[in-house]
Amino acid sequence: MTELAYETEHTIIEGHEEHGHHEGLPGTIGHVSPVKSLAAVLGTLLVLTVITVAVAQVNLGRMNVVVAIGIACVKASVVAMWFMHLRYDKRFNFWILIGSLAFVAWMVGYILFDSTMYQHNIREYRETHQIKTAPIPEVEDGHGHE
Repeated sequence: MTELAYETEHTIIEGHEEHGHHEGLPGTIGHVSPVKSLAAVLGTLLVLTVITVAVAQVNLGRMNVVVAIGIACVKASVVAMWFMHLRYDKRFNFWILIGSLAFVAWMVGYILFDSTMYQHNIREYRETHQIKTAPIPEVEDGHGHE
């Protein structure tokens, strides 16, 4: 079994130096999270999941989607901060992630806003045209049963 020697934010494993994965940091492996921290993250994600299920049982009207997406964003942030180690990474990477997520949110918002622009056309079409459905064929007795 190898011995671990701890430095400030990196863990060095003896015998791992020859791999040379990181320039300037021979034999280092990224941040090692303590079990206590991972258990806290697990607890947080479980509590947020219970809250999501509880909120889904309540009729908040159009706010159901907003609340569900809000909770999902918090859960995604927790995962990104601890499991993707952004909490220990450079601030630049954090801001790149935030900028990307903001761009995606803006695009989704724009698409949703755009889709509401023609909803009146769909309602008008449904009111003026009778929707015809195909007849459901009857199943012969014993079909599929032996």
